[in-house]
Amino acid sequence: MEKVFDVAVFGAVFVDIKGFPRDILNPKGTNIGSVKFKHGGVARNVVENFSYMGLKSRFVSIVDNSALGMEVLARLKNEKIDTEYVDIVDKDGMGMWLVVLNEKGDIAASVSHQPNLKYLYDIIDNHAEEIIKACNSVVLDLDFEASYIEKIINIAKKYNKKVYAVIGHLDVVKRNKHLFNRLDCLICNNIEFELIAERTFETKEQVLEACKELTKNGLKKIVVTMGKKGSVFYDAEVGEEGHVDIVPVNVIDTTGAGDSFFAGTVYGLISGYSLEKSVCIGTRIASLTISCKDSTNPEIKQKCI
Repeated sequence: MEKVFDVAVFGAVFVDIKGFPRDILNPKGTNIGSVKFKHGGVARNVVENFSYMGLKSRFVSIVDNSALGMEVLARLKNEKIDTEYVDIVDKDGMGMWLVVLNEKGDIAASVSHQPNLKYLYDIIDNHAEEIIKACNSVVLDLDFEASYIEKIINIAKKYNKKVYAVIGHLDVVKRNKHLFNRLDCLICNNIEFELIAERTFETKEQVLEACKELTKNGLKKIVVTMGKKGSVFYDAEVGEEGHVDIVPVNVIDTTGAGDSFFAGTVYGLISGYSLEKSVCIGTRIASLTISCKDSTNPEIKQKCI
């Protein structure tokens, strides 16, 4: 019998190297603290959050043939994520993200080393249709080359599957912005949104009006996160609009917050909730993530829904 998945997630794996200062961060000096290696990557974080929330998830990706790569693969399998289309390659299958956090848990500086996505493109060329046919929704990383994003979207539309895309890097906004109108929902932060809209905003009301403008060419739903100001959302299909406040928590590490918000919001939409309810779920998932030192928080299993 053919397997059916709630969602298939296309994207890369990263290893996060995180530096935590013991005291107030001095950016020009050597800071005593701790350095930790964590499993990361936008798509990997998203699919792990989906699994925590109970979605039957398939991950389409690549890992290195190394001890670290096998550790990443074992963790995915342990969380009951389908890894049939996670290929093992000899070199450059995984990216690395070096990040230094300040004493408040916010990112002070980071450098990203990208994986070789050629291996992932090979999987898409050879198996995208069978992967998408076997799922109900698709999540893809917009860091892909435009031709591969279009290929995935075209196949998804052919089989009437909803498509949600996650932004990994700011340069993606300029490179692949023309594809946003083909998405079922775009979720981005305020910095990304200003690049998309090509202007700056001072109020939530201005953001909401810009959201309405951006949905006139095919994009169905849009959510913009605004840090401590919460999130603005607009659903062009039903005219639903509004704002959701943050959930106050003790912040330890803000990395992964956007990925968790994305995963929670998409979980809500996949589950049939309204956009407002979905954004509330995403906000709750993000709050749990920033209250721990990992890029995802296993407590989501007990507390998210």
